[in-house]
Amino acid sequence: MICEDDPYFLLHPNRDCVKSFLSLDEDGRVIRFDSLSKLISSGIRIGFATGPPKLIERLSFHTQATNLHNSGVSQIMVSKLMDHWAKRGFDEHATKVAKFYCQRRDVLLASAERHPKGLATWSPPDAGMFLWLKLNGIDDTKALIEEKAAAANVLFVPGQSFDPLDRPSPYIRASFSTASDEDMDVAMERLAGLIV
Repeated sequence: MICEDDPYFLLHPNRDCVKSFLSLDEDGRVIRFDSLSKLISSGIRIGFATGPPKLIERLSFHTQATNLHNSGVSQIMVSKLMDHWAKRGFDEHATKVAKFYCQRRDVLLASAERHPKGLATWSPPDAGMFLWLKLNGIDDTKALIEEKAAAANVLFVPGQSFDPLDRPSPYIRASFSTASDEDMDVAMERLAGLIV
């Protein structure tokens, strides 16, 4: 059994060219989980599962028995929106959101080129809402980010936060989802000042 959890898949600008595990499944062993939180509203907390009907039926029974006090307002809003959009409208909306995040990414990448270039390395993400940077000469970014960056009013997340073994990491994660162009530029400039 493979549980494919990919909340950023629908944000990929070329998602038709990206193969999911579910799209490759020939044995009925993959359940795919997607999220509407990235597409409609960050607080909506609604997702959906796709997979073999028998597995989805069992998952539905389990969900009914374990999830209490789900937001009925959110669910009816999404239901009505999906009825209104249909598949075509949903796909068009997802494409618009993917383009929006690509534009946000490009602004952050331009700021990174202006400021911490040479002090950090990164690979431009194809999709999503985060840029991972490896800070040169720094083996553990935790104190730098949680203390110095926080004191400079800059918000990043140290890579250690994503390690299940909580090991020191030279990486940080920067979000480009909600910050303004100016705030992203200031953040990268301040980061560069903290690294040197």
